[in-house]
Amino acid sequence: MKVFLTDDHSIIFPAYTSLLNKLNCTVVGTSTSGEELVQWLEDNTCDLIILDLSLPGMSGIQVLKAIFDYENVPRILIVSGTYDVKQIQEAIVLGAKGFILKGEVHQCLEEALLKIKNGRKYYSDTVLDEILLKQLETDNMISLEEIFSKREGEALYLMTENFETKDILKKMNISNSSFYTLRTRMKEKIGVKNIIRLVILAIKYKFKVK
Repeated sequence: MKVFLTDDHSIIFPAYTSLLNKLNCTVVGTSTSGEELVQWLEDNTCDLIILDLSLPGMSGIQVLKAIFDYENVPRILIVSGTYDVKQIQEAIVLGAKGFILKGEVHQCLEEALLKIKNGRKYYSDTVLDEILLKQLETDNMISLEEIFSKREGEALYLMTENFETKDILKKMNISNSSFYTLRTRMKEKIGVKNIIRLVILAIKYKFKVK
């Protein structure tokens, strides 16, 4: 995978390069500003851009807006020190395929790259919790229908009510393979690793069906 790095601290590029090389990735370019990245993309391309949000001049969010309509935009992984939930959500809306914090690079980068390479999205547990906690603090109830399809929401509701798999299959009139597909899609949509984590989040953050 060909990777382009954008961060205002060039001192970290050698460490990034060493880590990416171990993950069978090649760094094809670097920049310390959003303007340099946008200019590079005019004549070059890559598979993935690792982008910081806190940049001098053009911010990471402004970069995402600038390249949003480009043809064949590289996949973008945000690696940032920011905990601003609004920025996290905006980056996701503007097409970022993943979001991890700088302190999580060694822990999360390999899994993030693998998922993004395979066409999936990746948000670290910390990022996911920040988004959900913010919504909980502002007393906003998260509706499953805003995140999942009606059938996915129904399946998760039954899981949070401690129904066994055989009972869920009967109530929803679906096969075991269809139930597995529903579970897989739900995990991918909010970036969790297993169904237990999904159910815990559903209970912890008061998910409900409309």
